[in-house]
Amino acid sequence: MRKKRAIIRGLILLLVFSLAGLIFIRKLETPPGNGVTGEFSLERGWGVRDVAQALEDRAFVRSKWIVLVKYRRNFSGATLQAGSYSLSDTMEVDSILAGFIAGDVIPVPTSWVTLPPGLRMEQSLPIISDCLGIPQDELEALSRDIEFREAMGIPCFEGYLFPETYEFADSIPGWGVVDRIVRTGFQVMDVRWEARCESSGLSPFEAVILASIVEREAASDAERDLVAGVFINRLRIRMKLESCATVQYALGEVREVLLYSDLEIESPYNTYRYSGLPPGPICSPGTASLEAVASPDTTDGYLFFVSRGDGSGEHLFAVTAAGHEQNIRSVR
Repeated sequence: MRKKRAIIRGLILLLVFSLAGLIFIRKLETPPGNGVTGEFSLERGWGVRDVAQALEDRAFVRSKWIVLVKYRRNFSGATLQAGSYSLSDTMEVDSILAGFIAGDVIPVPTSWVTLPPGLRMEQSLPIISDCLGIPQDELEALSRDIEFREAMGIPCFEGYLFPETYEFADSIPGWGVVDRIVRTGFQVMDVRWEARCESSGLSPFEAVILASIVEREAASDAERDLVAGVFINRLRIRMKLESCATVQYALGEVREVLLYSDLEIESPYNTYRYSGLPPGPICSPGTASLEAVASPDTTDGYLFFVSRGDGSGEHLFAVTAAGHEQNIRSVR
């Protein structure tokens, strides 16, 4: 009889403790509801334990343990997205975790900037400044900062302000803007691109220089590989590039018609006077020009080209000077 009573008391105690535990867990699951609201920053690199502790410290949840239990039970293995979130202590733990996993961050004000292909640095920086509200002198100071350029892995800004349309958070600093623009270009100028350029005897920097010339000389994407091929063929036989685009860069302006006197300007960028590539890029080339330099069309051995002059942006190509003169006469 005593044994039976002991068993009954034990069962009653077990039931009491179970009910108490259930009530305690339910209590932990219940949002605090003390009127705590605000922005919660989930830092990059935080694990679930870090997040749970931070939520408890900010009083958004009653206990970090319920966060860990809920995560393991309902979201095990899911990634919590870094960012700033708007939270309230009336939110269920499951809702908070679901928001972190979905990345429902607080929207930040952004601005857009478009850099067309073929712009010089002195043209790109004012566009960036005007669109994003970053002082132009700050951007110009960055362009002169050797340590900053070395950190990004570029010798200069000219040629590396990659043409694209970008969206930036309004809070991003000038160096962050430039860093993203440059790194976007490196997605095109990757290791495979470098290897293809080297097969034509060009270093990565030389390839950017040549791509910038192709960008300014070729208006039609369909011809960029041929234009690149002309310059590659000339470089191979040490023939002057004679690019009008490099002369325009030396002059500091784009002139619709160059005079013979313009071709005599004293500048290392004057490829009518000096052999080989100029010392640096003359603009920021786009993807099409970068790809053309990596895969130039040298099949027919063209050494000359002249604009058709019909508004199509296309050219006539020739192997010999005589053929080039004939093409010139045909478009006049």
